[in-house]
Amino acid sequence: MESVKNMVNNRRSELDIITEILNLSKEGSKKTDILYKGNLSYTQIQNYLPFLIDKDVLEECMIKKKGRYHIFYRTTPKGLNLLAVAQKTLNLLE
Repeated sequence: MESVKNMVNNRRSELDIITEILNLSKEGSKKTDILYKGNLSYTQIQNYLPFLIDKDVLEECMIKKKGRYHIFYRTTPKGLNLLAVAQKTLNLLE
């Protein structure tokens, strides 16, 4: 049987995109890694990252390497809980 997502349309839902970002950020990821590995547009990343940070499911972190500061994003404990629930929900809909 065809999945519910494909029955509606072939585009990813907002929940799919959010779970992808949270999953990619579990160990910490740079914005460009999330952009490319998540197959997201620049506009999408500019909208989703601030939204997820505001909801306290993603955090922006800064580290210093070789005298330069680098920003990366990491899934918070609240985000890990959301990710588990979202993945379970998506699995139930398949």
